[in-house]
Amino acid sequence: MPYFRLTINLMVLALAGQAQAETANQEEFPPLVQAFFGSLMLEDQSGDWKDINGEDVDVSFPSSLPSGGIEAEYTYHVGDLFKWGFNSGGSIGWKNSDTRISGTIGGDGANIRFELDNSLFLGELHLGGFVRGYIGPNVSLYAAAGPMIMYGQHRVEKEELMSASGKNEIAIEDDKASSFALGLYGRTGIDYQYNSGQHVGLSVRYMAAEMDFDDTVGNLDIRGPQFVLTYTQML
Repeated sequence: MPYFRLTINLMVLALAGQAQAETANQEEFPPLVQAFFGSLMLEDQSGDWKDINGEDVDVSFPSSLPSGGIEAEYTYHVGDLFKWGFNSGGSIGWKNSDTRISGTIGGDGANIRFELDNSLFLGELHLGGFVRGYIGPNVSLYAAAGPMIMYGQHRVEKEELMSASGKNEIAIEDDKASSFALGLYGRTGIDYQYNSGQHVGLSVRYMAAEMDFDDTVGNLDIRGPQFVLTYTQML
């Protein structure tokens, strides 16, 4: 598929460029490493559940998933007010079996309403470019974007769907589904340097990838913003 080929080519080119940047500039421009923790807010949407004759599944995700990860910025060029280079990193988001995914199947007719006790895990690795600008001696703004590889796993604890009348309508054949997908990420944020080479800040991230959970809730576009607190250290 053209999208997948383009994504893979971009990641290969970015890896080659990052290797060059690290070799040539690591001593002159030490990399920044950022740890972050916050909440991933997945957007509700419709999916296609093949076990239900191709009917759409309207899915409501948990209100938030705890998430965290790490970023690294390798500088390629430094100007008077900004610098840019390559950005690599990864994150995970998770929600245990105390949460639920709910939704409806069947349109406006004989709907099946369901609520699934489940756990949801998402992990991703990404590689792209960044730009960081300075608006004062201790304050900087940054943005980054690029391709990513995401792994997701959805595990269902309750395996039966109920109609509005309360009668069992269908049983899920498998209680677990996992998927790999290529997608895109972006992030932007603000850092405050409180000590030489040490920063704290706020960041908003966005991820988008199509996951294939056919054995549970179908093919879904996993997308939504992350709101995180950050700690950044110059190596």
